[in-house]
Amino acid sequence: MKQIYAFFLMLAITVIGASPAFAHRPYFTQVEKIRLPGGEMGEARLLNGDGILGPDPVRVVLVDGQGRLLARSHKSRSMALACREEGQCLIFDFSTGKILDPDPSSFQRGPIVPSLSDDEREGLWGLEDGSEDWGFTDRDPSFGEMVLGYRIIVSSKLPEIIVNAITGALCALLAAAAFIIARQIRTRYFETFMAAFAILLIFGMGLFLTLISGFFSLMGGLTLGPWLASLCLGGGLFGVGVLIRKRSQTQAAPE
Repeated sequence: MKQIYAFFLMLAITVIGASPAFAHRPYFTQVEKIRLPGGEMGEARLLNGDGILGPDPVRVVLVDGQGRLLARSHKSRSMALACREEGQCLIFDFSTGKILDPDPSSFQRGPIVPSLSDDEREGLWGLEDGSEDWGFTDRDPSFGEMVLGYRIIVSSKLPEIIVNAITGALCALLAAAAFIIARQIRTRYFETFMAAFAILLIFGMGLFLTLISGFFSLMGGLTLGPWLASLCLGGGLFGVGVLIRKRSQTQAAPE
């Protein structure tokens, strides 16, 4: 029986790894006009690949006014473009916490990049594949740029952040329940055993919720920092609610 299970497991891994039919074609998500270092207007495009079992990797490419490739960044789990009307753009790499700046000294004038139409997506495989990158330098963001980056994360990942905050509140509720159970006085071994079992069960439920939250956040492209912050936000809001309720009960109690 174990040999049969192992066979089907290996078969599934082989099919997923060897068959490109299961992989969707690369695609552009965000496209913005950008003023290149020489003054020419070009485009910055976010090119997404296929993560198969994880989030779709993304990299930014720069094309000139004729649509020819100039620069290609490394792959990341989460990127965003913030551009003004005059073509001034900030390229955020949320996975590393860096900002990418075009580096004209390392530009490479390449082939014409396929357009945004769905019919030309097959031509993006070569552009998306590979680990080589050129045409960019990275730097730490300023305080204002950091604030802008967090605003972009919140606006683009608001549903995931809300779900994670609810998960954090539920985990805080479970922790409060475990604390109450642990403080209760018990005189029998059976009561102690059941209390320990309940605390262990509560811990398992909290761990399960946290893992599920982290998995779907990862699949959605949310990085570690915002994920933890949204969890702590939910737990903190629950704690503030408990304190407010206790204070109101204390004030309402007769003297």
